[in-house]
Order: sequence, then C-alpha cells, then structure tokens
Amino acid sequence: MATRLPLLTIETILRDYLHPFRCDCHAQENSHLTVRLYEDTADGEELTVFGITDYQCRDAANLVRLAQELRFELYATRSGMPVAADAAKVVAG
Repeated sequence: MATRLPLLTIETILRDYLHPFRCDCHAQENSHLTVRLYEDTADGEELTVFGITDYQCRDAANLVRLAQELRFELYATRSGMPVAADAAKVVAG
C-alpha cells in the first residue's frame, strides 16, 4: 500500500497547479481523499472528486498528474467546454 504525502502538502501542490481555482482536501475513513475545487469569485463549487487513492498522492509527480486530470475534468464539465485543442493546451500548461 502506498503512503500518501501529508494533507497540507497535497493541498499546496494542487492549489499551485490548479490556480485560480481553490481546493479543499478531506481524508475519508477508507483512506481515500475527497478534493473539492471552486472559484473564489463565484463562491460556488465547481467539481468534487471522491475516492482519490493514496497511490495518486504518494509524491509530487503523481499529484501533478492528478492536477492535470482535475483541470481537464473542470473544463470538460463546465459550460462552454473548450475544443479539444484548447483543452490540450490547458492540460499541457
């Protein structure tokens, strides 16, 4: 079983890569994480992801990949989804 980074470290890395979105991470009883993403200005929740595994949070490289997946999911689920080429630019950074 993979050991995940401390929760504060996970939140810091995700916030850095998901800016301008804010994020809150919560540990679940089953040793998974829930990540909630939202915008400061909208005061509304944009995306909540349950069941993030310890493996996905074991090091910075995996958290960067997770942040890329979350950013892509944010753009895919929001109204006015960008075309695939624009989404690829967003994910690529």
